[in-house]
Amino acid sequence: MIFTGSTYKKVSLCLIIAAASIFLLLVVLGIVEYREAERELQQELSFLFQHSIQEQVKLNMEGEFVSIRVSENLSSKKRAIRPVTVITEDTTITKEAEVSGDKSLELFKASQTYLLLSKRLQPRELQHILDSVLQENGLKTTSVILIRHGDNIQTSGDTTRLASYYRVPPVIGGVFDEITYEGFVHYAPSVVLRWMPKRAIMALLFLEIVLLGAITYVVIEKRKIKPDKIVRKGQYYYLGKTIFDTRKCELIGEKNEVVAVTKKPSEMLFMFLQNDGHLVEKNAIKETLWPDNQYTANQNLMSTMSKLRSYLKEADCAFNVVTKKGDDHYELKYRQ
Repeated sequence: MIFTGSTYKKVSLCLIIAAASIFLLLVVLGIVEYREAERELQQELSFLFQHSIQEQVKLNMEGEFVSIRVSENLSSKKRAIRPVTVITEDTTITKEAEVSGDKSLELFKASQTYLLLSKRLQPRELQHILDSVLQENGLKTTSVILIRHGDNIQTSGDTTRLASYYRVPPVIGGVFDEITYEGFVHYAPSVVLRWMPKRAIMALLFLEIVLLGAITYVVIEKRKIKPDKIVRKGQYYYLGKTIFDTRKCELIGEKNEVVAVTKKPSEMLFMFLQNDGHLVEKNAIKETLWPDNQYTANQNLMSTMSKLRSYLKEADCAFNVVTKKGDDHYELKYRQ
């Protein structure tokens, strides 16, 4: 496929518009995907945080004995509020509390209460477990743990510099809903980017790269077309901004107007184009085009040359065939 100068401009404009559209789509999709990935990441962080709490309680309760007894007498029919008794080695606690009916959950809450009373529920230990779990899942983050028990607050670090949206939803535990865990997890945007599903983005990015490559190619090809230069591209010759199709014997102007060139003038033009200096001797033209008509060769040369000049002018070509009086050659030369 051949392009004239004006066609190159139109193609370049279309490609630039397409590339800009893809870029805007990439930005919008990237923002949407980022926010969705961040939401899923925070859900995962919340799950891992709860898992870390369970792991801490499990590790600290090894070799310990805690039992729980729930009274069958309901103090309220609307909610499962029952007297609950927690018995440890040296402490017995009885108080009304909301009971879920899940025995394993109630034992877990009882274990938390016991660990809190025995001062074995430490935020730094929980942070260490959480950091290990996050590292196992490939999440490079910074965490701070806060444990709240009434007016008593324990923390593993400074939380004042952490933004609120990095705060993992708290997990409330303890038999009497006394313990609140809060995990503050700080992560860089790169963590979310690694978490993001990138198939659609990578496909659009590949398309963007292809379009940018096409734009670069068109720009480079367009720059090769200069008004005072003759450039060959396969079967086509660019005479400035005019194209000569050697197979169809056609001159194509800058505005895509086509001028059909007859056989002899096209053969004569091809001789000029094949010569590096675009200069051909008169005798060489006569011997090539009319080898068997020596007597009429001069007349044929003048007639064909006149037709060729007419075709070049009709195609608004910036080049013309010129000669000087007494010269034995013609030259295809740029018209100033």
